[in-house]
Amino acid sequence: MTPQPAFCDHILHQNELVAAGICRGETWNLIFINNMLGEILKLSPGRADDEPFLPRLTRCGFDEVEESLSEPHGGELIAHHKEGSMYIIRWKSVSAGDSADGEQVRLITMSKIPVDQINRVAELPWQELTVLLDSIHDGIWVIDSDGITLRVNKAMERIAGLRAEEVIGKHVTEPMHKGRFETCVTLRALIEKRAVTMFDDYSNGKRCLNTSTPIFDEKGNVWRVIASIRDMTELETLQRKLTDLEMETLSYKARLENLQTEMDAGFVGHSAPMRRLRKEASKAARTEAITLILGETGTGKTLTAKAIHDMSQRSAEPFIAVNCGAIPMSLMESELFGYEKGAFTGATGQKIGFFELADNGTLFIDEVGDIPMNMQIKLLRVLQEHRFMRVGGTKEIHSSFRLIAATNRDLPRAVREGTFREDLYYRINVAEIRIPPLRDRGDDILLLAQLFLERHCAYMGRPRLSLSPAVCRQLLQYGWPGNVRELNNEMERAASLTIGNRVELSDLSTRIVPEEARCRLLGAEPLTSREGAAAPKAKMPIVQNYSLQEMERKLILEALDKTDGNKSKAAELLGITREGLRKKLLRMDISDKEIPHDSGRA
Repeated sequence: MTPQPAFCDHILHQNELVAAGICRGETWNLIFINNMLGEILKLSPGRADDEPFLPRLTRCGFDEVEESLSEPHGGELIAHHKEGSMYIIRWKSVSAGDSADGEQVRLITMSKIPVDQINRVAELPWQELTVLLDSIHDGIWVIDSDGITLRVNKAMERIAGLRAEEVIGKHVTEPMHKGRFETCVTLRALIEKRAVTMFDDYSNGKRCLNTSTPIFDEKGNVWRVIASIRDMTELETLQRKLTDLEMETLSYKARLENLQTEMDAGFVGHSAPMRRLRKEASKAARTEAITLILGETGTGKTLTAKAIHDMSQRSAEPFIAVNCGAIPMSLMESELFGYEKGAFTGATGQKIGFFELADNGTLFIDEVGDIPMNMQIKLLRVLQEHRFMRVGGTKEIHSSFRLIAATNRDLPRAVREGTFREDLYYRINVAEIRIPPLRDRGDDILLLAQLFLERHCAYMGRPRLSLSPAVCRQLLQYGWPGNVRELNNEMERAASLTIGNRVELSDLSTRIVPEEARCRLLGAEPLTSREGAAAPKAKMPIVQNYSLQEMERKLILEALDKTDGNKSKAAELLGITREGLRKKLLRMDISDKEIPHDSGRA
């Protein structure tokens, strides 16, 4: 399994401050690299196609690796380049998946060690070096050709927690024998007559990067060794935090993607029923089990099924939705199974059925409780064997689909009444998900209402609307028999008909606000004609049994009438943009001839 590009996006696009990549946990073969690591390894950023890491280092001029990559969970090493530069290679084992059983991969970083300054200091005359030692932030340790300590600067005293007089005049290995240091990098540079860079752990908990550089005399013999010790404790802590933050960013990004999927699926909300629904949908997405979604009309069964498909391993394959309640019984078999040319009168060609279209994907059968008994038998066979024949066909067709069914019917009762087969019921009810009605999601109603309202306002090209306190109270008190679909439709109506920037009770339908209360509200707000004369007490068009479209059309024409056909002023009066008004006029097929007092002005 190869980690998805979304997992590696933070390395490839978001973090260009360090050379980084991802390799496989067992083979150390590179999978993904960012731009900086690509420059070092002379590879194109992105997918690395399982390029072996260590051989690639060798081909790119790294002729010396001081340690192996044997530590599986994390570690670091020094890599020397033939041109003299040195790099710290760090790695950390991470999981490529959202779960604990995801593939273990390794996050690799390469950081160049700034040794140029150290080399320049080593080349300075001794007297100049003496002046500079105590002004350098890094620790400095100087030994002679016999390994005797000649000088340590103040920074070295601070880093190592020792006093200069304790070590000056003594062999450089003595602090190591006393347990102060774990290694003696300076002595190694003396013996090997070359610059050596290694990590060194001190007894006080500090971890330092020691770069020891020999200085040679005229005969080529080592005269002095100058060690530059940089305290890496704070830097490593920061880098670990950075790595943790990067991984946390990945986690948050995955959560945001899931939240977007949830939003698209109608999973918006923080109520306990919605938290349960999200959990159950996520579980169903990880399996291939037939899933039965139960819920009232308008609760979002189709969107929930689509969300399960999108979160499953079949997300790249088709999602085929069929509403059995909308298919005539006489056509159901041909729609589900397809038919061959000449199978019946009017079958002038071959038709592919829904079962076949959903091959390798997900077939969602909505209103499965409306399937007639004769079709239930055939459906049961398809679910058991995943084989069927088209109407009028002679050849069996195999389809590897995953089934999700939904209904608002009480199937156990239908089984008892003999209108639904018991064996089919148990076959489709392997995993059951119940979608809560909106009335049980009181904490989510206002959140959903505002979301729907914003979406419709954006679509209509009008400014954002808010809900008045009275509207909020009414929305919470209403029973919502049509559930989320009804709430969405109500907010579409409000976005279309609200004048101003706030939805009031008078903008809601008579289902939400009783007719008596509506008339009382509207009676206090008489309409005014262009001449300023008070009109009779308002009677909302909806009371006169206007449809939503008729009501919207009437309000637009009234606004144009009040503004003498000036579309810009009419749009302002309606609380929408001029472009939004133009689209509405086109959609409603309102010509210039219908606009009252149209003088041709903008």
